[in-house]
Amino acid sequence: MMNNYEKNIYIPKELTNFHTCLTQSAEQVAILTPVSQPAFLHESKFAGLPFLTHELEHPKDEYNQYMLLLAQINFAEFKLEKPFPEGGILQFYISQHCYDKVKFHSQYCHFKVQFLSHQEDYKNGLHDFTYLRDVNLTHFPIQQEMKLHATTQFEPVSATDYRLIDYFNPEIMTASITLDERSFEDVYLESYLAADHKIGGYPYFIHEDFRKQSYYLQHYDTLLLQIVSNDEQYIMWGDSGIISFFINSDKLANQDFSDIYFHIEEYD
Repeated sequence: MMNNYEKNIYIPKELTNFHTCLTQSAEQVAILTPVSQPAFLHESKFAGLPFLTHELEHPKDEYNQYMLLLAQINFAEFKLEKPFPEGGILQFYISQHCYDKVKFHSQYCHFKVQFLSHQEDYKNGLHDFTYLRDVNLTHFPIQQEMKLHATTQFEPVSATDYRLIDYFNPEIMTASITLDERSFEDVYLESYLAADHKIGGYPYFIHEDFRKQSYYLQHYDTLLLQIVSNDEQYIMWGDSGIISFFINSDKLANQDFSDIYFHIEEYD
């Protein structure tokens, strides 16, 4: 485990007096940058075709229709410490029926997360995807396959994470900390909104952290994947929304992906 002195994080000059708290809160994160180029079947990507084997089949939804690959993460491409895996391929799928009409009800927006832990000969993966020729991509939030590049770093608790008050007294939020009388909250929102595509780190919420009032939901303490709307990248969920997946850190350490919380949110 890396100590606080080794966590190199960005701190704006307005918040240098809070260096200790910021560093204590910092968590590892892989910031994802999608690029408009095709990826090999086994590589990390948004959308496109998944890496499948005879043991790892293409999932179907409750309508018996093939689900669509939202993202594929090959952990061997990233340098993330535990509880994240050192290798293996993690895939995120959503139903063709997951669209605007159910955007506020993730329980109806059917998803599937599946993990291939052992190393496969990538040449032996399945290559026949003709069965997907009739899939409906009309409402799919990512309109093109994009290869993923990652920058691994540390980031402090985000401005909208419920754990912010674990590190900063709520009374300081409205206090002016700059010569132009900007508040702590204003500067923090500007610096640590956390509205990025990412694995790990802290989440971004448009309205409020859904875990704030629920001890049960706080069980989902680790951000597994976050995808944010971006016009230039042809990524859009409803009205500039976000898609995120959460997991318990102990289950992640055990590579148990059977209990995932799927969160979707957008502007009103």
